Amino acid sequence: MNKHQYPALIIAISLFTSGLLSAAEIKLGVQAPRGALKALKRWGGVGSYLQAELGKPVKIVPLKPNETVKGVSSGKVDYMLANPALTVVLQQNLGAEPLVTMKTKSGSQFSGVIISKKGSGITKAADLKGKKVMGFKFKRSAAAYIFQVKHLMDQGIDPHKDFALFKEAKKQDDIVLAVKSGIIDAGMVKSGLLEAMAKEGKISLADFEIVDRQNDSFPHVHSTALYPEWNMSATKNADPGDKEKIKAALLKLNGSEPASKKAKIVGFVPPLSLDRLKATLQALKLPPFDK
Repeated sequence: MNKHQYPALIIAISLFTSGLLSAAEIKLGVQAPRGALKALKRWGGVGSYLQAELGKPVKIVPLKPNETVKGVSSGKVDYMLANPALTVVLQQNLGAEPLVTMKTKSGSQFSGVIISKKGSGITKAADLKGKKVMGFKFKRSAAAYIFQVKHLMDQGIDPHKDFALFKEAKKQDDIVLAVKSGIIDAGMVKSGLLEAMAKEGKISLADFEIVDRQNDSFPHVHSTALYPEWNMSATKNADPGDKEKIKAALLKLNGSEPASKKAKIVGFVPPLSLDRLKATLQALKLPPFDK
């Protein structure tokens, strides 16, 4: 290399270095109710997909549900994939902006189910008065507490006053099995769980009654109104230049992509309205409307 080539080399190195510096790492938070390792395994492919689409490094940051608000407020993440109830909290309290709503094989909405044992005679909300009922993560679980409690309150039933027993379970599968065995009279679980457990051979759908069963186009048995699925939101820390690019990339993601298959989703759709959920949280005086 002669001396005349040195300036060109210096310029090339400078441009390469500045390119690396400008490619600031994007921190993508994901809710991790079943632990960090499972969250990384599920969402790592989406992180790699976004990294390829944006040409910037993307780091997946798993956060437990009770760590999500602190993680966002402290600037630990730039974007956050969370359940709809937490999405409302992030939007109302921290100014996060929902960019897209997740879509699964059953669509971009989900629901809650109230189940009883076949032949129990418990088929409608009024039949639950004076009964032993089990739910999941009281005041926190969207589809195994919040949706069902709002459904019952609309019919004049207060689960915390009108049930003989209202017990909190550690796992939703345990609720289904407790109803099947007759340990409790009824249970609250998320839509799709019964079908999944039946597919695994753990139960038969014929063993259960669906309390206040809704008849609509939604593919899973359910008792409550439908609410939006999980949302990807941009936090106040998000780079404005990246925000629209990430939204476009996620909307382009389809079910045939390896990232989608790994995450067990079909893709994402433009953000669905959270108004119904906000009204539900307000009625139940739950965060962020608990003050």
